[in-house]
Amino acid sequence: MWREKLRQGFLENDKIMIELSIGGECGEWFPSLALYDKEKDMWYYFDNDILPGATEEEALENAIRFFEKLIIGLEKPKIKSSPLKEAPEEVYTKLRELLEELKNEDKG
Repeated sequence: MWREKLRQGFLENDKIMIELSIGGECGEWFPSLALYDKEKDMWYYFDNDILPGATEEEALENAIRFFEKLIIGLEKPKIKSSPLKEAPEEVYTKLRELLEELKNEDKG
């Protein structure tokens, strides 16, 4: 279920929202993920390398594979508010809670 929601561009719980966007240029499509902290009214971005795609659909699949790796723990998120400023630990905690919810959804 979460995969379909991410395909539509958003995943969320009561604390955070993950937004997926895909932009293209010169025949390559680049997925990017942003995190919105609802309690602090702040946006952050994932500074992880997510593979681009030759098509928009391929880029979308690459983003979903990356997010699957986050959920099962094969990838570690790098979340920033600016190129030099790491997100506070509480943002990582909120993300871990969401990832745990999604992991349980996959089991259910």
